[in-house]
Amino acid sequence: MNSPTLAYIAYITGRLISGKRIATLYDFSLAEHVDIHSLPDVEYIKAFDRRYRDYLPGYASGCRAQFACSGGRTIDLSINGTAFMGHITGSSAFFIGAVRGDSIYIFDHEKSEHINYRISGCMIDSDERTAVCSCCWSSVLKVG
Repeated sequence: MNSPTLAYIAYITGRLISGKRIATLYDFSLAEHVDIHSLPDVEYIKAFDRRYRDYLPGYASGCRAQFACSGGRTIDLSINGTAFMGHITGSSAFFIGAVRGDSIYIFDHEKSEHINYRISGCMIDSDERTAVCSCCWSSVLKVG
């Protein structure tokens, strides 16, 4: 799997398991922050955000779901507590992982790689203002 696909998986599983509206992830393999809304095909993430805007954490436990991704493929995802596993249809890409606090761990079976992310910034909606809060870099406030 490529880096954007892994970031999508980290975003979706992090959102469903932790309930946080993730703005940025820290990718330990790249040693950099990944701005979710700057990834290619971000429309899939925006559609996911609209669908799960009022989502409460923990609801997805024990559930299976499918999410669209680039190239007309889908991510098949099963969540059990804080653990997850999945497959990208039409490929040999299988993955397993877990979300623990702000850490997201993924094992990509296709490449036999461990990928670790940390939620480094979250979105907070309030009175038509969206703020990006972060524990490791300065906050940004967008009005409107």
